[in-house]
Amino acid sequence: MRVLGIIPARGGSKGVPGKNIRKFEGKPLISYAIETGKKSKFLSELVVNTEDEEISRISEEYNCRVITRPVEFASDTSNVVETVLDTLQKFEAENFFFDAVLLLQPTAPLRTAKDIDNAIKMLESEGTDAVISMVSVGDHHPARMYRMKDNKAVSEMPEFENTRRQDLPEKYIRNGCIYLVRTEILKKEKTFMPKSKAVYVMDAEWAVNIDTEMDVLILNALIKKWNNLSQ
Repeated sequence: MRVLGIIPARGGSKGVPGKNIRKFEGKPLISYAIETGKKSKFLSELVVNTEDEEISRISEEYNCRVITRPVEFASDTSNVVETVLDTLQKFEAENFFFDAVLLLQPTAPLRTAKDIDNAIKMLESEGTDAVISMVSVGDHHPARMYRMKDNKAVSEMPEFENTRRQDLPEKYIRNGCIYLVRTEILKKEKTFMPKSKAVYVMDAEWAVNIDTEMDVLILNALIKKWNNLSQ
């Protein structure tokens, strides 16, 4: 199976300005996705897709090919699928074709090459259209969630409202680390979340996705320990 790894990295970010090149333990955030992708045994090609000159420069310093993102796909409202399909078209114009695409978001850096390779093996063996990394929601369970109706709390799962956490049915949430989908499905459905998808379960202890400055603080608290454990 030929798998293209794409690291999408816009230069503009309102929540955390310059987040993709923000340094953590002395290294730019995007370098974690690049280095992990390069250690994978099963990725056929790895590229960074960006419109930003500084991100391009840093990516090339880490010996990663850069695909220039068209300006129309670089706004806050742009859909990453458009960017990925544009990247695929550029490769196909050079007669390079891939069976699957792996999206490695730089903002969810706490993954390993083993995680990537395990997900690719799942896609090959389980007859699914996609593999998505997720973590257990733990006590942030839908049974603990409410919506407001006439200023009153209405349980989303009333049958489990008083159930102990240990007895709740397991639920999972995407952690942003791995989105792997077959190319034909991506082109057809234009989503990384097709109906047929397998779950690659990761450790919730390391779930962090950089969207706010609070997330930056959390990653700074975790990254040194992560680096030591993932060697």
